[in-house]
Amino acid sequence: MDNGQNNNITRAAELGQAVWLDQISRDMIDGGEIQALVDTGLRGITTNPTIFDGAIAGSDVYDDRLAEYAKDGSSAEVVFERVAVEDVRDAADILLPTYEALNHRDGFVSIEVNPHLAHDTDRTVAEARRLWAAVGRPNVMIKVPGTPEGAPAITTLISEGINVNVTLLFSLDAYTTAANAYLDGISNYVSTGNGSPDRIASVASFFVSRVDTLADEKLPDDSDLVGKIGIANAKLAYREYQRLFARKPDGNSRFASLDEIGAQPQRPLWASTSVKNPEYAPTLYFDSLLGPETVNTLPLPTVQDVLETGTIAETLTSRVDVAEAQFAQLADEGVSYEAVTAQLLVEGVEKFADSWDSLMARIDAKISALASVG
Repeated sequence: MDNGQNNNITRAAELGQAVWLDQISRDMIDGGEIQALVDTGLRGITTNPTIFDGAIAGSDVYDDRLAEYAKDGSSAEVVFERVAVEDVRDAADILLPTYEALNHRDGFVSIEVNPHLAHDTDRTVAEARRLWAAVGRPNVMIKVPGTPEGAPAITTLISEGINVNVTLLFSLDAYTTAANAYLDGISNYVSTGNGSPDRIASVASFFVSRVDTLADEKLPDDSDLVGKIGIANAKLAYREYQRLFARKPDGNSRFASLDEIGAQPQRPLWASTSVKNPEYAPTLYFDSLLGPETVNTLPLPTVQDVLETGTIAETLTSRVDVAEAQFAQLADEGVSYEAVTAQLLVEGVEKFADSWDSLMARIDAKISALASVG
């Protein structure tokens, strides 16, 4: 989409990477900040319970809506869903021209299923269907966790034409499982005679900085791997993406024949890309993972850092041999990659569930306070 801008976000897009915002709030929507970011080249938005918890806690802008939606005695969960659906729908409307200009290949807003359902396939599917219908916009993605139970849910939802953002991916095995679940879903959609799958979209959200944070804790203080495993992990995941979504019929890619009938690849999305260690450059996980057919989702402060100091050069496919060597060295230094990524998945599900519980408690408290004032 040509918006007349020439900045680091639009330059990244020229190299094939879309920048999404990992943040949303009602005041950003109503105050024009989301539109201004879209005008700057932003191509999508992701949300999660932590983001909504912060938005509702940090402002009274939601108070009128919370009071209105609670009038019928609805639970905090129902009230929250009404608020979240409204925010996501309005943000999707802002991004709809981007979605249409880019031929339905970008311009998405993501909304997450209840994280307490992360290990329940059937209820995840049911909740995803309900959210998809409630938002009622073609450029919405439903976030489904990349747990073992999430994989069959991904296949089912994709087969029904529901866009999916697979979240909480930390390991290469989990990534390939998510990618194959998407391919299974597209294949099932096509086999049922539903027509072209060209409007079905998915991203695989592969977390980066959390890998560094935990690996760094386990490495010796003087290890030269500190601050490097998260990037190495993502580069090896991207190599898997290139293999799984190769367009040339080489006998190894399931995607080649699907590509011929218009299917989209499931793009890797680099998540958790704000730095957690103040010693690292604020644009580390942008500068190091820039490459084609990818997404990088950033909170607003990191978006500003990228605009001001980001480095625009394709880095994702360089030094992959070094990434392999770093993985071998990680094992030599006594750190188990499998243990690190398994722990991160458990903690990731728990953190989102905790944020959900905090959000429900906050909404209950606000509704009670507003009712007493009223």
